[in-house]
Amino acid sequence: MFSFLLVTQCRDEGFSMQPLTHPTRMIALLAGLVTSGLLLSGCAAPSDDSAVAVDAASVIDTLKADATLAAAVPADLRDAGVVHVASGVSFPPMEFFDVDGTTVVGFDADLGAALGQVLDVDFKFENVNFDGIVGGIAAGRYDLSLTGILDTPSRQAEVDFVDYLQSGVSILVASGNAVDINGPEDLCGHSASVEKGATGDLTIDSLQAACADAGKAAIEKLPFPDQASAVQAVSSGRADASVALDVTLAYTVQTSNDAFELAGDPFNTLPVGIVVPKDNPELRDAVQGALLNVIESGVYDQILAKWGLEKQALTGAPINSGVE
Repeated sequence: MFSFLLVTQCRDEGFSMQPLTHPTRMIALLAGLVTSGLLLSGCAAPSDDSAVAVDAASVIDTLKADATLAAAVPADLRDAGVVHVASGVSFPPMEFFDVDGTTVVGFDADLGAALGQVLDVDFKFENVNFDGIVGGIAAGRYDLSLTGILDTPSRQAEVDFVDYLQSGVSILVASGNAVDINGPEDLCGHSASVEKGATGDLTIDSLQAACADAGKAAIEKLPFPDQASAVQAVSSGRADASVALDVTLAYTVQTSNDAFELAGDPFNTLPVGIVVPKDNPELRDAVQGALLNVIESGVYDQILAKWGLEKQALTGAPINSGVE
């Protein structure tokens, strides 16, 4: 019997790519990325997807500022007109740099734009190292974070969460699954690539004791500086599998021209939250109200659909709903 420790770090870096309204299309754009690890820019012809993306952006623009919610934003942020958002901008489809290398795109970027419309402020994304985000929010270096962070009880001791998605961990293997990995318990005795310090890394650590208890060989963990390199290791045959956040690996599969598949179902599923300082309930409540506004308007569903994240939808906008 396998038991899995709760993974307390959600962030998995992913390779940069262009925003895809429906990730199963424009596969040619990413085909070379799997083997080269390099960004391909603009190599697909225009399609109906671009029209859908424009429509989604237009819907965000139609959102109106809510005077009551805007007035609830702390005065310093309201007067500045800017909310500084800490984000690890290398995590498609959540947030990543567009082909210009400076514009932040992705689900979180679109959601931030929508929240900003309702609160009448600009959400300015700042690229920071993930390891410092929660501590940076708690210390007041950033106003909030919108970057795919799991809402866990241990983190709730430092910061508050306004939850907006649900996510978990998945296992990526080469198409055909010749290694016969069908779930986390099958990783024992296999090599698994991970991004150092991120969800996959901590997940492998949590599984090692279960392998030992079952009398199986340990998992050979292969850490890499980013998730793109971890995926490359599977493509080259250096690793049997890669373990990371399910939304990133699902996106990888959908844009890989059938080079990869997911092994089994996601596990360790928890809510993903917008991180706000624990000593700033005014900002937390304003963000929660704005998120509910975006959900009720239907814009939330449109943004989810744009980035292929419908299955990650969360009902409502609960605060600190992550539990052991």
